[in-house]
Amino acid sequence: MNMKYSLSLGIALVFQTPYVFAAATETNTVDNQDGTFTYTQKINKDSTSPHYVAPSGYGFNYYSHSGQDYGWQHSFSEASNPLVKIQSATLLIRGFDIDSEAFHGTSGEYDGISVDGNDLNPGLLQGTNGTWSETPFDVPTSYILDDGLMDVFLDIDMNHNYVWWKTTLDYSLLTITYAITANDAPYTPTLNGSPQGCATANNDFVVDVSNSDNADPDGDAVSYEYRWFVDIGQGEVVDDEVAGKTDHTGNTVLSSEVNAGETWRVQVIATDSNGLVSDPAFFTWMLGENDSDCDGINDNNDDYPNDDKRASNNYSVESTLAYEDLWPDKGDYDLNDLVITNRFNVIKDANGLVKQIDLTGSIQARGATLASGFAIAFSGTTSANVESINMAINGQSEAVTAEAGHSSELVVAVLKNTHSATNDSLTYSFFNTQSGDERSVIPVTMSLIFVEPVNPLAIGNAPFNPFIYRVSDRGREVHLPNYAPTALANTGFFKTGADNTEVGGETYMTPAGHPWALEISTSWLHPMESVDIIQAYPAIQDWAESRKARGATWYSTPVSGKCWKCN
Repeated sequence: MNMKYSLSLGIALVFQTPYVFAAATETNTVDNQDGTFTYTQKINKDSTSPHYVAPSGYGFNYYSHSGQDYGWQHSFSEASNPLVKIQSATLLIRGFDIDSEAFHGTSGEYDGISVDGNDLNPGLLQGTNGTWSETPFDVPTSYILDDGLMDVFLDIDMNHNYVWWKTTLDYSLLTITYAITANDAPYTPTLNGSPQGCATANNDFVVDVSNSDNADPDGDAVSYEYRWFVDIGQGEVVDDEVAGKTDHTGNTVLSSEVNAGETWRVQVIATDSNGLVSDPAFFTWMLGENDSDCDGINDNNDDYPNDDKRASNNYSVESTLAYEDLWPDKGDYDLNDLVITNRFNVIKDANGLVKQIDLTGSIQARGATLASGFAIAFSGTTSANVESINMAINGQSEAVTAEAGHSSELVVAVLKNTHSATNDSLTYSFFNTQSGDERSVIPVTMSLIFVEPVNPLAIGNAPFNPFIYRVSDRGREVHLPNYAPTALANTGFFKTGADNTEVGGETYMTPAGHPWALEISTSWLHPMESVDIIQAYPAIQDWAESRKARGATWYSTPVSGKCWKCN
């Protein structure tokens, strides 16, 4: 019953039941004359400590609301007897005006019951407006036999923190049927559910017991009892028939009973030929609402609607990387020793963490006599977090592993040797840097998948930290200006030749600010072989020497005849 109007009357409401209450806590044991006993204990408003201490103005026999939660204690003195074996244990709670009808959605009256701090199944008291109802809960035997005490707690109107729904309880009845025997109860079932992981409304739900061949320590025959629960929008599971479904008693729920957005749970209890029972085992299926992979992202907004490890593509703008390989000397300073385009797709999961990084690029030019490798360093992760690396050069797959020797970052060699990737001509010793040499660019792809998703702030932005290194001298790395060397870099080259690298300050630049590597945020026509880049693009000098403060579009004004295809 919704109580917002009754509260305005300003009176205390005490609900009287239409029959006489038990005078106090009732505890009885009945000998069933078949070797078993049935123990019952009823707790109500007249029960006293330690079973129940009535709060002031609420509790049993009072209409109580959110913020007036209360508890009580059941006891079972035979729990200390090691020969006591429980055949069944139920907790039945009788209440009035429990508005848990499914049509309320999450706004209904949902009153949770827990024992010793553990939620029970079903997760809620079950009932309808203005009626008395009884909710049975199966109680795991371990909750009883550990110390013989069961602390029960009622969480009233769980979805509100203000006065809205009210209910009153008549009593709580614990019923235990047990035997005194040396025989042991069956093992708790081990369940295999199908489908595994995320389920859809097109699936039948099937549960199997995988330890049925070894189900009982005494070798007794064992049968299984199935009880099904479903949450159709309340926020907690209730018995399937209470939610308007079929009362399932077997190991299968057909897809015709299943709707998107629901949560289904099956409870399985093993019973041996002596009537002894196991603790219950559970298997749960969660169905997303228009969320096929149950990752919390609606299918319409999910780039990977059937993959719960991936949710969004995040593409970088295609850019061009260009390198001069004679660092720390300037050499011919044509910055065409490797020219490679790149575009990254940083694939994130539903939590915004990076699960995968894909690179799509192409080798535009190689104007180097010395063989170089091209690699990318990723901060914020290490080689131990790599699930796989897939690489293809000109359509040919290559085996790739993370480079060893890096304990605080991940380094992946995309091109192990720029010469072997581009040396396919008997006419030209270089690749697309000489007059008349206009071969097709060479596609390069890489897919890097992490075991555990990585914080995007830790890993940084594309193109991350790309660099070249001398194949014959691995420590001779050439990075973009102001990027850090890796652990394998030979820092003895710093401040030699034309280099002015200062650890912790400016890196990979001359004293004037001229770099050995460039990132150009577009496609680019690189200088011809042995043509100083300042001759091909005069505006780059002011851009470099102003530390990028001026001339940001230097790459758009080439000198005709000085760069590849810019005649």
